[in-house]
Amino acid sequence: MNSQLIIRNIGRFILLMLLQVLIFNNIYLGGYINPCIYVLFIAMLPTTTGRIPAMLIAFFTGLCVDVSSNLLGFHAFACTALAYVKGLWLDEIIIHDNEEGIEMPCIYTCPLQQYSIYLFLILFVFNIIYHTLLIFSLRDILDILLSALLSTIVTWILAMLYQSLLLRKTKFKNKA
Repeated sequence: MNSQLIIRNIGRFILLMLLQVLIFNNIYLGGYINPCIYVLFIAMLPTTTGRIPAMLIAFFTGLCVDVSSNLLGFHAFACTALAYVKGLWLDEIIIHDNEEGIEMPCIYTCPLQQYSIYLFLILFVFNIIYHTLLIFSLRDILDILLSALLSTIVTWILAMLYQSLLLRKTKFKNKA
C-alpha cells in the first residue's frame, strides 16, 4: 500500500468515527433505526489488505465505537465477522468481473449496481449480527430483522451520499 492510500484511509477512519460517535450514536429513530456509518470504513478497505489484517482493523474500529457508546463488544464482534466475509463477497460480486483490479471498493472504482449490492449485503450482515447481539432473544426475531433491515437501508443511503459528496471522482479517474 502506498503512503497516500494509508493517509486517505486514516482520514476516512477519523471522519467516519467522529460522525458515528458524535452524531449517529445519538440517533435511534422509532426504536428500530440506528445508522452505523462507520462500517463504510471496513467496506472500503483496500483490496490489498489481507484477511487477518482486515479483521484486526475491523476489530479495532468496532472497539472504538463500543468504548464510546459503553457497549460490551457488540460492534467489535460484528465488525470482525464482517471483515471475514467481506473478502469473499468482494471477490464474488465485484472483482470477478473486473480484469483491471480494484484498489479500493467505492462508487467510483466499481460498477454502481455491483457496488450497491455489495455495500447493501455488507451492511445487512453487520446489522443482523449487531442487532442479534443487542436484542439477544430469538423470541424477538421479527424485531431483529426489522431493525436490521431499516438500519441497513438508512445506513446504505447515508453511505452512498457520503461517497458521492465527499469522495472526488478525480482521485479514481483511471479506475472509473
